Amino acid sequence: MFLKRSTYYLLFFVAYIGALIIEKPTYSVNTVQACFSYLFTVIIHFSLFTFMIMANGRVLIPYLLEKKRFGVYITSLFGLITLYTACANHYNQFIHVVLLHDEPIGTRAGFWDNFVYALCCTVITSMLYITQRWAEQQEQFKNSQINQLQTELKYLRSQINPHFLFNGLNTVYGFIDMANLKARDMMVQFSDLLRYNLYEADVDMIELEKEIKYLQNYVALQKARSNDNMQVTLKVNYQNGGVKIAPLIFMAFVENAFKYVSRDNVVNSISIGLNEEAGRVVFTCDNTYDETEGTPGGIGLNNATRRLELLYKGRYQLDINKGQSIYHVHLTLTL
Repeated sequence: MFLKRSTYYLLFFVAYIGALIIEKPTYSVNTVQACFSYLFTVIIHFSLFTFMIMANGRVLIPYLLEKKRFGVYITSLFGLITLYTACANHYNQFIHVVLLHDEPIGTRAGFWDNFVYALCCTVITSMLYITQRWAEQQEQFKNSQINQLQTELKYLRSQINPHFLFNGLNTVYGFIDMANLKARDMMVQFSDLLRYNLYEADVDMIELEKEIKYLQNYVALQKARSNDNMQVTLKVNYQNGGVKIAPLIFMAFVENAFKYVSRDNVVNSISIGLNEEAGRVVFTCDNTYDETEGTPGGIGLNNATRRLELLYKGRYQLDINKGQSIYHVHLTLTL
């Protein structure tokens, strides 16, 4: 927007300078010294003209006209034009007497010529500014409509896609052989995970019992995918399953454990514990990892830490220790 407006003003100023230069032959300025003197006068005229145009475009229109202070704007504009006219008129007198050595234009006639000239230029630039602002507002309105339509489309897609996914899962489940109980159980667990993410976890707080159920399904599904040398344990103990907790608050640490757990030929392990008592939750997660593959971490853990700071500021303690081949997370929450 700024570039377009600057381009319009630049073209206007170029046209103004061109008009001043075209006027030069009428004054019969032939000597080199006179040419340089006339160039100096062009610079002075351009400076006065620029001051008037910019004062109108950057001060009077934004602070008076756009705020609908029409009377003050018109008064200020005429004052600005009068100031420009007086300065230009006095300087024109100086040009004719000192530079051109001819009879100066009558004061009254020259004053009104400059006044009408300035009035026309300010009206043109004001119309230019107003037109540009209108174009910007129209473009913003159009962009707003486009964003609204995109948001509505995303919402509609979010309503359609889950039904398609669940219908697809039910279809696949129906084609799995009845004897293949492991595959059928995995499909049910995956369906429950998906349903929780889409429908139940989209709240500020959720019952601890539901969060634990989701955690158990996730761990069971990951255990089914793991090989025989992976030992995965989950120990849960809670007194009040109805206490509220932020949904998926532990999952970044659990996902991180399964992502970075070592997968060599020796026995590797992931141990997860969750204990709730009297509104206090203690969560632990330990996993072996291969130090040659890098240290566990990433965006997920950063986001989890940020969520804890926003939701449980002053009510949580997070300790992460990277021991020798063991990554340990200990989180305490006061609900």
